[in-house]
Amino acid sequence: MVDNFSLKPMILVIPVLLILVFIELSFAYLKGKKVYNFQDSITSINIGLLSQFVNSTGAVFGALMYALIEARYGTLAWSTSSPFTWVFTLLLYDFLYYWVHRTGHMVNIFWAAHITHHSSEEFNLSTAMRQASTGFYFKWVFYLPLAVLGIPVQVYVVVGLIDLLYQFWVHTRLIGRLGFLEWFLVTPSNHRVHHGQNDYCIDKNFGGIFCLWDRLFGTYADERADEPIVYGIRKPLKNWSPVWSNLHYYKSLWIKAKGARSWREGLMFLVAEPDWTPADIKSTSTKSPAVSTYQKHRSLAPTSIRLSGIATTLVSLGLLILYLGTRDQMPLFQQVIFVAVAIVMFAGIGKIWSLEKFQSPQNE
Repeated sequence: MVDNFSLKPMILVIPVLLILVFIELSFAYLKGKKVYNFQDSITSINIGLLSQFVNSTGAVFGALMYALIEARYGTLAWSTSSPFTWVFTLLLYDFLYYWVHRTGHMVNIFWAAHITHHSSEEFNLSTAMRQASTGFYFKWVFYLPLAVLGIPVQVYVVVGLIDLLYQFWVHTRLIGRLGFLEWFLVTPSNHRVHHGQNDYCIDKNFGGIFCLWDRLFGTYADERADEPIVYGIRKPLKNWSPVWSNLHYYKSLWIKAKGARSWREGLMFLVAEPDWTPADIKSTSTKSPAVSTYQKHRSLAPTSIRLSGIATTLVSLGLLILYLGTRDQMPLFQQVIFVAVAIVMFAGIGKIWSLEKFQSPQNE
């Protein structure tokens, strides 16, 4: 039951999100604003599709664990027909999401998952789809207070989907500040800050729907009109592979932990903040990029590459819809095959796009 309830809506949601990406792209083109890059956007979309393949199992696991704990330890009875149940759950869920998100930036092993979302050097609706495939293993734990309170699993799943979908529209540069709404809602303006590399943007604006939590806990920052935001991460990915975008930081952590001089130092590389270094070693943290000199990663995109990217996305979308629609009827082995085929496909297109002959920079 949890399986069907948590996965079926995505069959309708994903095509709608892709249509909205196309609408934003068309509107930006008509307005003469360059907010999309082909490789970056296709990579973001494919990262999102890949995450749905992988997280279809992870999300169900989290929902099942929630249901078990809610059935065993739930302390209160809630009516699913009561508006209070839904409003209360949404507020508490978003509060807990704030801490999920903040922890994803503050703990290195969790940042290894979340960094995927920040690796785009653009900021548009396709960036919203750039979701990690590896974050499911820890996020569900943060929402267990809802289970202990007895919030029904159906309410938990629906509210989680609402919170996630709200965050889609705020990934745009085409909408300016929204007046008094900036005081309590997450908006495109304050979420642009969250995705910036600028010093004033780092570790700011973690809210999902409400920015009240950021204001309450001192992590809020307004967008600055006099300092254009540079998007992306300070150590650029410089790669178009959806698979590598999910794994590159884990490799970096493994190298650091393996080279640690003690077990404590190795543990700190995993659980400390991303820029942590031992006290006796000079920090290698990068500085805030200069807007005037920062160069985005660009590479050649001949027609064949563009067509292969579009074809891969369409085929993957079809496979994903088929997978989500029939997954509950598949044996485990067939599910694994489906996901493996998707991973190989995304890894293959990423490998082709990253070939040296296509890596002639085209800096803006």
